[in-house]
Amino acid sequence: MGESLRRRRVKWDEPPLWPVAAPSTLGFVMACSPMRSYKIEALSFITTSEGKDSLLVPMVCLLLLSSLLYFSPQEVGNRRELIAGAVTALLLGVLPQVIFFPWMVVVILAWLSQSTYLWRHDYPAFRIGLWVGLGAASGLFLGGFFAHYFL
Repeated sequence: MGESLRRRRVKWDEPPLWPVAAPSTLGFVMACSPMRSYKIEALSFITTSEGKDSLLVPMVCLLLLSSLLYFSPQEVGNRRELIAGAVTALLLGVLPQVIFFPWMVVVILAWLSQSTYLWRHDYPAFRIGLWVGLGAASGLFLGGFFAHYFL
């Protein structure tokens, strides 16, 4: 009974690949996809002017795809907390970019620092979700940069 009352925490013996590579790669691919040229009329107050690409639609797709974290390994713990952490990190990682342009540098550096030490310590599922969401936001920013200058 005591085990069920305590929240499960995660600590890996070696760096895991899926929370680092999968979200950042998925964010990068979404930002490089043709979805970046779609406009959402209801959210026109935060989209760019006509003819320019936006990361809004890829971000919304990443928010919807974060529900796939429900199929994460059992060792992570509460999957709803994992999804809530990822959604929170995506929203707080991308939306402040609208008013504070260098925000993407802060997000990428925060994700890199999390990736170097988070797996070594014992953290709850929400914190792991924050790590996953920051990885997706970092991939989104890096993919948007790549798509803007190279595609």
